[in-house]
Amino acid sequence: MRALQRERYGGPEVLAVREVATPRPGPGQALVRVRASSLNTADLDLLYGRPRIARIGYGLRRGQSGGMGLDLAGEVVEVGEGVTGLRPGDRVWADLFDQGHAALAEYVCVSVVALHPIPDGVSVADAATVPHSGLLALQGLKPAGPIRAGERVLINGAGGCVGPFAIQLAKARGAHVTGVDESAKFDLMRTAGADEVVDYAAVDITRWGRRFDVVLDIADTRGPLAMRRCLAPGGRYSLIARRLGSFASYVLFAPLVGRLTGTRMGTMFWKPNPAEYLAEFGTLLASGAVRPIVDSTWSLENAVTAFEHLDAGRARGKVLVVP
Repeated sequence: MRALQRERYGGPEVLAVREVATPRPGPGQALVRVRASSLNTADLDLLYGRPRIARIGYGLRRGQSGGMGLDLAGEVVEVGEGVTGLRPGDRVWADLFDQGHAALAEYVCVSVVALHPIPDGVSVADAATVPHSGLLALQGLKPAGPIRAGERVLINGAGGCVGPFAIQLAKARGAHVTGVDESAKFDLMRTAGADEVVDYAAVDITRWGRRFDVVLDIADTRGPLAMRRCLAPGGRYSLIARRLGSFASYVLFAPLVGRLTGTRMGTMFWKPNPAEYLAEFGTLLASGAVRPIVDSTWSLENAVTAFEHLDAGRARGKVLVVP
């Protein structure tokens, strides 16, 4: 079979599509034929091996398997010993972050605990955009509590892979949404449904004077003392941390800042493939309340170019790879 491989950390230049042996499922695993995958900012982090301390968890010299790709949407081909509840032909989706991140291939073996059925009415292409970025958006908003109709929501870093999903999730709950990112991504944020768009290079949102009921911070560039100025009385702030230092700061220090200022501040504790979140997102997709925004679609043979496209910052939406 064909698979995107790398032997070391680096940029897209270390990637190559190679012929490798088709894996066989072991006990508790399923062999899945990959019908579609999509690229995430996290794929670039895994490609470059950043932050360096994270290499302790996912490989000192390269990724766990030498493969690439987090988002998986496909169909079960074969199941291993002891597997129940899945059978050949079942459509499944998963985030392979803790499963060897090797979805950019024709086939992949996955532990069945990570696999969940793609809901009826959801295409494999749409499903492939969701498992990592979509669930990051959904889990990122959860610490803020239920968003109520009419609330003002600020999404900082709304023009990447996660932000457009977060915008749509907030809009589906009736919020007024302001998206912050570079001006080149204004059209993407508006397409996702943002009511207002702000260029972070022109406006310091922490000194803007505007206050919001909910802030979802995907950019992760400022500390709690600065970001609390974005919150209205009783406002809720949730961080999707990209740096170990900021994660620690928002776990240890932000709750105190929140109590002293009459707000609630913290960070999310993310985990891949929670069944209840996949089910919730599947319902939103099937109903049309959330629609993936796709920048471009590439074949597996051109997956290296797809990575170059994402790495250069040219993508305006999810980048699909279809074997």
